[in-house]
Amino acid sequence: MKSLLYLFRRYKLSTLLNVLGLAVAVAAFYLFMTQVKYNKTYNGNIPAADRTFRVEMRVKQTNNGDWGAQLPRPFETALKKDPHVKQVQSLMSWANTMDVLVNEHPFTVSRTTMSLPGPQFFGAKLVCGSMDQWADCQHAVITRSVAERLFGNAVSALGKQLKGKHGENGGNPLTVCAVCEDFPDNCTLKNGIFDSYGQSNMDNGSEWSYNLYVRLDKAESRAAVEKSLTHEIVNLFEPGATDADFIKETGLTIRLTPVADIYFTQLQPEDKGNRNLVGVLVAGAFFVLIVALLNMTNFTLAETPFRMRGINTRKVMGASVAGLRWGMVGENVVLGTVAVGVALLLVLAFERSSFCMGLVSGDIRLVVQWPLALTAAGLGVAISAVAAVFPAFYATSFAPALVLKGSFGLTPRGRQLRGALLFVQFVIAFVLVIYVGVMNSQSHYIYHADYGFDKDQVVFAALSQEAMGQKEAIRDELKQLACVKSVAFGSSEPGDNDQLMGWGRGKGDYTMSVTVVPVDINYLQTLGIPIVKGRNFNVHDTHGAYILNEAAMRKYKWLQVGKPIGIKGGWDDLNYDVVGVCRNFKLYSMRQDNDLQPVVFIIMPPKMMEEWGDRCGKVFVRIDKSYDKWEARQQIAKTLARIDKQGTADFNFLDDKLQQTYEEEFRFINQIKGFALVCIFITLIGVFCLTMFDTEYRRKEIAIRKVMGSSVGQVLELFAMKQVVPLIAAFVIAAPVGYMLSASWLQSFADHTCVQWWIFPAAFVLVSAVVLLTVVAQSWRVATMNPANSVKTE
Repeated sequence: MKSLLYLFRRYKLSTLLNVLGLAVAVAAFYLFMTQVKYNKTYNGNIPAADRTFRVEMRVKQTNNGDWGAQLPRPFETALKKDPHVKQVQSLMSWANTMDVLVNEHPFTVSRTTMSLPGPQFFGAKLVCGSMDQWADCQHAVITRSVAERLFGNAVSALGKQLKGKHGENGGNPLTVCAVCEDFPDNCTLKNGIFDSYGQSNMDNGSEWSYNLYVRLDKAESRAAVEKSLTHEIVNLFEPGATDADFIKETGLTIRLTPVADIYFTQLQPEDKGNRNLVGVLVAGAFFVLIVALLNMTNFTLAETPFRMRGINTRKVMGASVAGLRWGMVGENVVLGTVAVGVALLLVLAFERSSFCMGLVSGDIRLVVQWPLALTAAGLGVAISAVAAVFPAFYATSFAPALVLKGSFGLTPRGRQLRGALLFVQFVIAFVLVIYVGVMNSQSHYIYHADYGFDKDQVVFAALSQEAMGQKEAIRDELKQLACVKSVAFGSSEPGDNDQLMGWGRGKGDYTMSVTVVPVDINYLQTLGIPIVKGRNFNVHDTHGAYILNEAAMRKYKWLQVGKPIGIKGGWDDLNYDVVGVCRNFKLYSMRQDNDLQPVVFIIMPPKMMEEWGDRCGKVFVRIDKSYDKWEARQQIAKTLARIDKQGTADFNFLDDKLQQTYEEEFRFINQIKGFALVCIFITLIGVFCLTMFDTEYRRKEIAIRKVMGSSVGQVLELFAMKQVVPLIAAFVIAAPVGYMLSASWLQSFADHTCVQWWIFPAAFVLVSAVVLLTVVAQSWRVATMNPANSVKTE
């Protein structure tokens, strides 16, 4: 311990930096593993999760033959016939919010509408109240956090009415009948309001708007239920047909996906998980510990020559070799324990930063994740102990007489090992910088790619029920603003949605599966989506008309501009003319290949709107480029507020929605950036400390060189050039590894940039410059010392 204190007093900065490096590594490991746990335990709160599944289906006619989770409620009835099925739960398949008025103040709350048994299927634990009246479509269950936010506490919420600002639930308020505990963040069911839609659409096989969940008697019954449900679906859609013939014609396949896995399917907007990214996080968590181990070993080995004289003096005085070795290991354990304490403080500081918390998902509090915290602490101490093992054996492996009369600062074996450890750190640093460079390139591509519409100059907002009945007045008022170029109404904003209304229409070989977007006649013009064939919508299309994208025309070659869409039959009363073809655009996110997605814009005629309701619930406003778009947005919001007495609309630019769409991807990118910075920081600590010890070993040599005429620049070059060859060799190894990892990550996007060539030389220059500057900065002190002082101290 005395030798540890001596070295600390002599080399305070290097010791503190190495403790800090290990602390940062332990903290990073803990934070990364909380994210891994968040993904791995998704839906872990659901009762009997091992035998609870979501029903998913694939047919040729829908979703371009891909898997889908949007199903009709008659499947619910079919599932209940199976003796292996113990419970069936359905819920609306799209995310919804409700602006609740409490004392005339609006609160935006998540809303999920579902069937019986309701939120208790997903593990809801009631705090107060009862579920007895919940299924009558007039009552709701809310989570504790919502109750406290709206009414102060759970008990006060009972009996309160939830009235929608925009006329939600047909304008009828929902009465709170119960309050349940909050669900964890990593659960399919989000905290908010839960109400029932009763028996609606139980016999409607054309309303594919529901997610279905089943709880089986045992997990092994999964295949049997998939088979029986397939049979029921065949009977539902084509009575009398054999299962084999129907499957051959339609490609029907049913699968039950465990609730623990649905987060990784990416079938629903909330299914944002990616197993590959989880694997990267696991690898990153352990890589950062490996880098810390290499750095700690390097540090301990580099300081060993300063300790060898004292160690071997104690050997001469009778100390045992084992005792000396255990002493060195124990000293490192003390440093490791201090590092763990610093890591604890770093995590606590991380928790208190809103910016930092935006980089992670779930609950990272130490009191919640204490098993993970203990694991991280144990690994930190273990790393410090392991890092001392080789230096301890090395320092005690020489004859005392040889050590006491010589200097072992430049022992070839020790120097080679230190160089090898640092070389591995260089490789890791290069790989990470390349990986981050490609990620930044994809982020730039997401924001600046050609989406096929003008995302920079268009703002949009959802309309209230009151505003829905005043569309023409809204259009007229907004068009009077000098900053407004055009106004339109539609159901969806492009570039954001992975879940939209899908239609399967037609007969036999002429069956079509398309995404349908209800719009008004000004929608394409307002968004800047160009027409490549035929014409745009006009005032004469109010009886019903279609515009298709190029992908739809390529896929369904029998379609013709100027002819009805159901030219081959099967469209019945929806058989309107195709008046034009628009250029392909990014209706979906880049996770899907938008060039293959057939899209149909429809002008809904009055009769269809009576039956289906007005689906164009959003207003889109194109701002003239000659005006400041932020000021224009404020003017537009104020104008709409004068008409919409129920409240002000929340206007967003289309490009603002991209941040929400790619939330998980951007969070992962930021996490990897943090990981890269940690590894580079630890590597630089290693370079700094090794250079410091190296210059100490060679002070006499440097002094003699200066006496013989060497300049300060030549001395600095001597130390800097030692790192050039290892840097080049490390880059040669790292470049192909970085390329493969980056290319693999890009495959998670159907639409992505390529791996840019310039990223590789940029990574080499960046890492090399930082390393060499660190070497020069540390060498400067010794290079500028008076040679007489250096020789005298030797």
